[in-house]
Amino acid sequence: MPLERAAVGIMALSGVRPSEARGLRWEEWDRAKQHIAVRRGVWHRIVGTTKTEQSERFVAVSDELREILLDLWKSQGSPISGYILAGPRKSQPVILDNIAKRSIVPALNRCTICQGLESADHKDHVYQRDEALPQWHGWYSLRRFVGTEVRMKADSETSAKALGNSKAVADKHYIKPQTVLPDVRKAVNDAVSGLIS
Repeated sequence: MPLERAAVGIMALSGVRPSEARGLRWEEWDRAKQHIAVRRGVWHRIVGTTKTEQSERFVAVSDELREILLDLWKSQGSPISGYILAGPRKSQPVILDNIAKRSIVPALNRCTICQGLESADHKDHVYQRDEALPQWHGWYSLRRFVGTEVRMKADSETSAKALGNSKAVADKHYIKPQTVLPDVRKAVNDAVSGLIS
């Protein structure tokens, strides 16, 4: 599904907070400059400011994220404005926790024997989760992934700027040891490349 894929792609490839991802709007995506402006956060139904002053920033749109956004844009009827991660009413953004519960977690909990969903009827066998599939660790795991990836290629200061945090906060909460990366990297790659489609 394009919406689920876009939600994972935005979080995994830009490092925005869940509230910031919900606040992204089509009219703030500058395709020529390859960035999106982070101007607001949406918490439940409340549209407000970003968490900190430095969180209001531009985030890069990689070629991979661009393709994901274009797929979503086309599926939404090519809107000129409005929330990128629009919910059913279009005037409000989707609730990310609902996407995770209804689509992402079930897609990652497939049976190793029949590849059916956990909720499916497994008449001739007992459900056994396919351990080759990544486990869902939540939206913030995707943010930590971005922070660690940027830190590995640049420095702590650049990583902090990418996340819209101070260096101290980024180092303490978002930069994770390399041993965490393979599982998270696999989850991101699988989700973005079509596991959740």
